[in-house]
Amino acid sequence: MKLDKNQIQISIGKNPSKSFYKLQVLLKDHFPENLKTKFPLQTSSGIFTGENGQIFSDESDKIIYLGLGDSTKVKIRGVAQLFFQFGEKLKKWNGVGLEIHLPKILTTALPTDILVYQLVNSLEQGAFAINVLAKEFKENPQKTGVVSFVLQDAAKAKEAEKGLKRGKVVSRYVNGTRYIAHLPANHFTPEEFVFRSKEIAKDNGLKITVFDEAQLKKEKMGGILAVCEGSDKKAKMIILEYTPANPSTKKKLAIIGKGLTFDSGGISIKPAQDMHEMKYDMCGAAAVIHAIGAIAELGLGVSIIAAIGVAENMPDAAALKPGDVYTAHNGITVEVQNTDAEGRLVLGDVLSYVGKKFKPDYMLDLATLTGAIVITLGHEAAGVMSNSEPLTSLLKEASETSDERIWEMPLWEEYGEDLKSDIADIRNVAGRPGGSLSAAKFLERFVDPGIAWAHIDIAGAASRKKGSGTQIGNGPTGYGVRLLVDFAEKIGRKK
Repeated sequence: MKLDKNQIQISIGKNPSKSFYKLQVLLKDHFPENLKTKFPLQTSSGIFTGENGQIFSDESDKIIYLGLGDSTKVKIRGVAQLFFQFGEKLKKWNGVGLEIHLPKILTTALPTDILVYQLVNSLEQGAFAINVLAKEFKENPQKTGVVSFVLQDAAKAKEAEKGLKRGKVVSRYVNGTRYIAHLPANHFTPEEFVFRSKEIAKDNGLKITVFDEAQLKKEKMGGILAVCEGSDKKAKMIILEYTPANPSTKKKLAIIGKGLTFDSGGISIKPAQDMHEMKYDMCGAAAVIHAIGAIAELGLGVSIIAAIGVAENMPDAAALKPGDVYTAHNGITVEVQNTDAEGRLVLGDVLSYVGKKFKPDYMLDLATLTGAIVITLGHEAAGVMSNSEPLTSLLKEASETSDERIWEMPLWEEYGEDLKSDIADIRNVAGRPGGSLSAAKFLERFVDPGIAWAHIDIAGAASRKKGSGTQIGNGPTGYGVRLLVDFAEKIGRKK
């Protein structure tokens, strides 16, 4: 399963095509006098005054004006959100492109490379179709028009090129994450995860190792095996390894992803309402394999191990039952009191295996782990629980530059007290209060001492109905790819 190419041809400079609209970006407090002269009625009556999000079209000259409000309040996050709609327009315009004019006041107020990087991401995501199984999509292919950025401040061209180059790479992997996340479980199985991972490995010269059921049994991966007992789809563990040609650091990073291609809840079955959205329970794994692809293609100087546990959680006569006890990879026995808390069983084995096998300096896991984190943070951020303050600080820095929001939450010992079992070493649930935090304490039991580790619960950020900032709405967001790329860059600077 190959990764789709970029949807749009984008460059810096005058638009080379013959069919395009000029998109003039402007600020309310730097409103062009010539526009007031040309459109006195519209500009004096409030139809178009440059307020944030206002759009006005001059069809005679094929110019679209986009207002960003006051220059003192403008942020990359807000500008990026406005550009999703232009990606969506390009998808429908059938060959008509855009020449985007960025004023000097904007590229002075904001870092030009990051601005262009995020605008490229927004355009590419907006232009990326997710209704790929529809008859309409298959029978009506659209040609996307050419896009270019024209900078009023020519001195910023080099920065813009840097942002464009990075944006082209990363947006492709963000959309790749969104694509497989949105596919239903009958179109994207654990076996399909293997095919996708192999293509990413092939494209980027990565080493790949795939563990099938027999190998999982040999490695005593009891958690992964327990989760898939009720499914006819066999579990997998997939490991991708990136070793840079010219490493900039001796530090080693491991990124771990939860890959439940469908989660019915098992015997502890979920309510029927919105159960179809449980195809998104593999968004952590999707982000991880695409992030290592982006990191490799960008040639970042840090060694990366990406590992995902992939399974399907279904109820049948052989399925894991509430009260069952299994033995995890690290020898801990786990009483499963709720089969719908299955992601932590999968992640526990992978965390244990990667920690012992590769001994990374830093280890992150991304997982759509708990509904509790959605109640806490909504869809605006992922929750982060970590055993390392320096690691958390680096993640916060990566969150700021990538605009993939995180929020630190406690990992106090008290949150793990109710995980005690009366028959096994540990149970997999501790009740509703602090559910995201007790889940993190469960995972911590599988992290070897000396490894700086953070658990990132992306249950809210991975998909959303309404877009916000750099996160697109109407389905999977591809959250995590940009965060991991920026985090890897920061690790690469550590000697």
